[in-house]
Amino acid sequence: MSMSRTVCTLAAIGLLMASAPASAQILSDSEARRAILDLRTRVDEMQQVLLKRVDDLSTRIERLEQTTRGQLELQNQIQSMRQELAGLRGAIEVQNNELAQAQKSQKDFANQIDNRVKRFEPVAVTIDGKPATVDVTERKAYDAALTVFRGGDFRAAQSAFAQFQITYPQSAYGPAALYWIGSSQYAQKDNKGAIASLQSFVQKYPDNPRVPEALLVVGTALAETGDRKGAADTFKALNQQFPESPAAATARERLSALTPAPAPASGVKR
Repeated sequence: MSMSRTVCTLAAIGLLMASAPASAQILSDSEARRAILDLRTRVDEMQQVLLKRVDDLSTRIERLEQTTRGQLELQNQIQSMRQELAGLRGAIEVQNNELAQAQKSQKDFANQIDNRVKRFEPVAVTIDGKPATVDVTERKAYDAALTVFRGGDFRAAQSAFAQFQITYPQSAYGPAALYWIGSSQYAQKDNKGAIASLQSFVQKYPDNPRVPEALLVVGTALAETGDRKGAADTFKALNQQFPESPAAATARERLSALTPAPAPASGVKR
């Protein structure tokens, strides 16, 4: 700051000396001293003005530098915060994706567990008009055997239903399985086997809705083996127990075929 003051002082003195008229050189000593004092006063005043301006400019420059520095730091902070924010958003996106994947995996796993459980859970079914509860595998085994019977492979159907009885001895499908075994035997012309199976079915399950059909098959098989009396008795029992059933109507027709027509009375010649 002292260097700037010296420069300003010398400059002011030079200007004043250059502007003074040549006659000033011949002034008296007192006048010269007065002039120098005036000059010094003026120089001091100018110096004070200049110094004040310099100080003002220095202050303004310092403020600007501080402001610029502050703005730069602020910009750096803002940029840093933006980068951090971008990183946080990226992390949130990754976490959301991971959460979505975890939820999907959890849902898939729950579905797998549910499907596995359902494979072993009992299911409600209706068998011969009555509600029942059976295992899924049990129902599939029965349906598979019945599909074989309906496909016409009666030997395989008989074997499948027999295996079903062994695997599920307490099954609600048990009566139906025994009925289809007798039906499979009859379809293979195994009349003795069919009679034994279906008579057992009638004795064990007298209230089953398949009993009329079973009796009809038994009577027909007896007739085919030559046991006309047994066949007739079976058809009569069917008509007595289930007179309104479709099987009873067929039994009446077959009973008529078994009963020989009465011989015509011979006329007496007079």
